[in-house]
Amino acid sequence: MTKLRSKERIAEVAAKQAGQIAYSQLKWLRIAPSTIAVWKSDGYLELSLPYVFSVGHNASSWEADLWSAVLYAGPGAMLSHGTAARWLGLIDFAPSAIHVSTPRQNRSLPGIHVHPRRGDLDRHFHKGIPVTSIPVMMVDLAATSGERVVHRALGQLDFQKLLDVAALLGACRRGRQGAAALREAIEAYDPRRKHANGRLEQDFYAFCERRGLPLPLLNTYVHNIKCDAYWPHQGLVVELDSELGHSSPGQRRRDRRNDMVLRSHGLTVIRYDWDLVHEQPAEVCRDVLGALARLMAERRLRAS
Repeated sequence: MTKLRSKERIAEVAAKQAGQIAYSQLKWLRIAPSTIAVWKSDGYLELSLPYVFSVGHNASSWEADLWSAVLYAGPGAMLSHGTAARWLGLIDFAPSAIHVSTPRQNRSLPGIHVHPRRGDLDRHFHKGIPVTSIPVMMVDLAATSGERVVHRALGQLDFQKLLDVAALLGACRRGRQGAAALREAIEAYDPRRKHANGRLEQDFYAFCERRGLPLPLLNTYVHNIKCDAYWPHQGLVVELDSELGHSSPGQRRRDRRNDMVLRSHGLTVIRYDWDLVHEQPAEVCRDVLGALARLMAERRLRAS
């Protein structure tokens, strides 16, 4: 095989792996060690991890980092734990280290947590990258993440119509790390959580649960306006203003216009931001309870 043809084959393999290729794959393509050494010296192959190369460039991306970790962990490896959950779009933030599971024995590296000797796992592919099955991933997530993260993943599975409670419970084998935590999370799961959009809304709903507030509907349309939290019986709307969605002049004009429309239909609109929800929870709780009580009293008065 000519060097030109070899490079074409390498580029073809690497293109499916975000520009990454493993040394074992180069051997499978029958690339001589001397040729690999030449390509390393002229920059065609850049070492990204032990026995893993970037092909033709060293530009980094999260997808390339994920592929590097999977290739480093060896044949049969896959994303797992919180990394798989984030790649599947089930949680909002990836863990600080990339988690990969492999049937082989391999050591972890800084920034890469290898879970070795897991030969009994099925590999599935999402956007081209191998991942553990959803039930296994959820047990692993429960073993390494807090309750809020697990509830977020359950809500996203529910929202995507992928929530299979029987399969999740079937993965909770006795003695398996994370099994008890996942069973508890499933038992406590509230399907309304699936409508939470972002961290602030998740935290506000959990805040209502902890403080004993009546639980609102989340991200529901009221008079053709999507409201973050809505108590229909009391006629209260709470809007949660994150920096991302409510910071520009155009977004603020839209918010004021929506508030005016909702008030024209007799609804009360209150706005809280991240700092109020997280730094003054007692005041927010009193404010919401006071508004709910006042609105219910007004409704009873009108009905009498």
